[in-house]
Amino acid sequence: MGGAPSTDTAIIRRRVSRSQSQRGTEEPPLIKWTLIAIALAFSLVFLLLPLVNVFAQAFAKGWQAYWNSLTEPDSWAAIRLTLIVAAIAVPLNVMFGVAAAWAIAKFEFRWKSLLTTLIDLPFSVSPVVSGCKATSANGSRRTRSKSSSPCPGSCSQRSLSPFPLWRAN
Repeated sequence: MGGAPSTDTAIIRRRVSRSQSQRGTEEPPLIKWTLIAIALAFSLVFLLLPLVNVFAQAFAKGWQAYWNSLTEPDSWAAIRLTLIVAAIAVPLNVMFGVAAAWAIAKFEFRWKSLLTTLIDLPFSVSPVVSGCKATSANGSRRTRSKSSSPCPGSCSQRSLSPFPLWRAN
């Protein structure tokens, strides 16, 4: 009576533990489809609609205006600069990212929490906000081009536009 459980009891416990480990797949279909619909609606509203808006604004004046702005020398200079910076930044980010991840995962050191905070900081500050601040800071020293927003203080359209809207003097 006080000995090991019988073989039948051990087999039943194993079967019960196996079935309990798959409980996430046993949700009622209504709940599963509701959660899937919520996830798809979130993706549509926060990912797809802004992307459609960017392209709609880019092509608002037609394909010819889009092509004309792409063939401007300022546009090519911006594209060239973007590719050069990306070619430099990506390998550096990989190198320093792997080194930081290795140091954080393998070692305990005094400034570990500061390092993880500095790594997380760009994720907490929106790139659009940073771009808006940079545009606001540099906007007073530049003149507007013909294709720019009629509202010089507005950052929303300029920060999302794929075209260079400010031209150097």
